Amino acid sequence: MKVKLDYGKKGLVVDLKNKKVVKVFSMAKSRPLQNPSKKIRRALSKPLGTAPLLKLVKKTDKVCIVISDNTRPVPNKIILPEIFKILKLADIPDKNIFILIGNGTHLPLNNAAIKELVGNEIAGRCRVLNHDCFNNKDQKYLGKAGGAKLLVNKKYFEASFKIVTGFIEPHFMAGFSGGRKGVCPGVAGYETIKTFHSAKYLASRYAVSGNIKKNPCDKLAEAVSKKAGVEFLINVTLDSEKKITGVFAGDWKKAHKAGMSFCLKHVRDTVKKPLDVVITSAGGYPLDRNFYQTVKGIVGASEVVKKGGEIIIVSGCSDGVGGKDFRDLLKGLSSPEDFLKKIFKKNYFHAEQWQIQELVKGLLKAKVKLFTGGLCEKDKKLCRVNIVEDLNREIAAIPANKTIGVIPNGPYILTKIR
Repeated sequence: MKVKLDYGKKGLVVDLKNKKVVKVFSMAKSRPLQNPSKKIRRALSKPLGTAPLLKLVKKTDKVCIVISDNTRPVPNKIILPEIFKILKLADIPDKNIFILIGNGTHLPLNNAAIKELVGNEIAGRCRVLNHDCFNNKDQKYLGKAGGAKLLVNKKYFEASFKIVTGFIEPHFMAGFSGGRKGVCPGVAGYETIKTFHSAKYLASRYAVSGNIKKNPCDKLAEAVSKKAGVEFLINVTLDSEKKITGVFAGDWKKAHKAGMSFCLKHVRDTVKKPLDVVITSAGGYPLDRNFYQTVKGIVGASEVVKKGGEIIIVSGCSDGVGGKDFRDLLKGLSSPEDFLKKIFKKNYFHAEQWQIQELVKGLLKAKVKLFTGGLCEKDKKLCRVNIVEDLNREIAAIPANKTIGVIPNGPYILTKIR
């Protein structure tokens, strides 16, 4: 029995012959759109809950288009040209349009990365700016909600017409990606992201993949989006091959709700009992470009693994471990228990503590093993997981009586115990 896991750009095949494979988790079959550009044009002209984009924009508008950074497989090179066609029909000059990369707390992109993200044609037409959540001068204060300071990128706030793009997938703490998450944490200020990623929020039993009901992360993102404004949303859903399966455009609440409903029907898969071993991936490129993003695959697998079981995850990690803040936290991680005590102390906060908090959830649930070809020996030790040098040998060593589950697409599949 051979299964292909998402790994880097090409994937990785594992042989599970003579193993007790109980479940290979998968997305429900859905046909990719035959002509995605045409479907996007239709969605822009017949949106949900609002007038067509062409009727909404005015030629005097200053337009901001928010996109995700390069860790997300958003098909910008298909979406953005269709938006620009509408803006041209509305007589809006390119100089009045700018693209804002929703980096959240991630590192800014250089010119080469920007061109890879949006394409040479779009990169040459208008300004493409990196959101910097740490630059206080670039943030607009919008008041408070539930005790949290609401800050958003000032250029975003000052734009007269705001278009937020993205794709919808299960998200391990916000419930689903896309929608308002493009605004918060995408283009939110650091003080706001501190709350979004706070130990208290992440400890909530509602801050889990596939759920927005009573989810504190989602509620904060909604509050920021409402205050900052979103004139138009366009999100897509993708299949396991990263091809577009659905387009949801229009009112930022209604379009996202429709997209989440569609996504849930296609990505949720269940198993009757927790498994001894879960073999998973970090979602392949571009999501598995570093260990920082690999944590999402670990958290997803921990939903269906037994307490004390094993998680074997494959991740390309072509860009290494992650940013400096994340590395520093890993260096200081003495034990999962000590880390949890530290982050719940009053006035303690570190920029990337939330990702370590999610990693710790997996480490406390199971023994985590990582196979990667992208990390040097020094960085492998930094990750605080067991490193697998020979994946085939590791799988062959799994006892024949151990139940196994395989999640080929990693965090893109919503795994649950039914």
